[in-house]
Amino acid sequence: MTLNAAVVGAGVVSGTHLSALERNPRTNLVAICDIDEGRATDVATKHDIKAYTDIDEMLEAEDLDWVHICTSVQTHVSLAKKVIDKGIPVMIEKPITTTLDEFLELQEYAEERGVRFSEVHQHAFDPAMRVVTERMKRGDLGRIRSVEVIFTGLTPPDLEQRGSWTMELDGGEFEEGLPHPLYLALTAGGYPESEDAISAITSLANDYEHDFTYDNASVQYRTNGGCLVSVKMISGAIPQRLVVVHGEKRSLMADLVSQTVMKVAHDPTSTSLSKVRYNVERSADLIGGVVGNASTVLKTKYDDGWENLKQTNPHYYQIDLESRAIASGRPMPVPIEESMWTMVLLEAVREAARQN
Repeated sequence: MTLNAAVVGAGVVSGTHLSALERNPRTNLVAICDIDEGRATDVATKHDIKAYTDIDEMLEAEDLDWVHICTSVQTHVSLAKKVIDKGIPVMIEKPITTTLDEFLELQEYAEERGVRFSEVHQHAFDPAMRVVTERMKRGDLGRIRSVEVIFTGLTPPDLEQRGSWTMELDGGEFEEGLPHPLYLALTAGGYPESEDAISAITSLANDYEHDFTYDNASVQYRTNGGCLVSVKMISGAIPQRLVVVHGEKRSLMADLVSQTVMKVAHDPTSTSLSKVRYNVERSADLIGGVVGNASTVLKTKYDDGWENLKQTNPHYYQIDLESRAIASGRPMPVPIEESMWTMVLLEAVREAARQN
């Protein structure tokens, strides 16, 4: 089954969706919709598809099986409802909604109509994260005791990249990026035991023209299984993207910048020789990861077919999985519950900032 697909929003983030839907052998990109006629026309010309400035007109004119919404978060619910009313599955860029209440409203709306929707959580499908989650599923790490996610060097609140709409968020452009480390914590560590098991702290390290309430944040929670999960999110520092998973058998660290996975020492009292051996093994992990990544990239250079491309592009990987899920009726790769808890964690951050 080939899915006829359209994208709503022709801004910065839509490019990856457009190229993925154009390249994916399971999808047929047919339309773009944007309120800016010139921008919609430019995209339509580039991809040889139909341009629309009105989503209602597009939904009436096109026989669609899937719609991707890549607009400002403030418009997500109203646009998604229009798509859902037509019985069409919808993928929504993060943040999925502005508030938890909006998310729950959208969830109820979709469930009442029997239509599926999902959120873009592409970094859960980064090559390094796929390695870690697979090893966790196999039981290589044993029972998971804690997960640490560290994202530094995130975009400062006042550095407008996605659009002026981000300036309306409590944390500005910084907040727009927070779903990434939050959903990674949920992917690796599991969901909170309850909302009462969540705590957050924030700070505002710099002065801004806008009334932003925070530019650094930390969240922690415990799961039903007793796993302790922590997330640190810092703007304006040297970029790091780390996910560290501590199991009873062994621990692993995924570096999402280099896309490598390394062992983490679990015996600080070991002998000097053991420490040397550990450092050698860790270096070997890093070198092996780099060589593996280089090999994958070289494959795409000589064969840029979809199966190769999706291995290095997490957006493509998620879109591939989701297109298969829609065609087969299988569950979506990003559970709705994961999106819900992402919003719960984000609101905990906002509330902590407002209380400062």
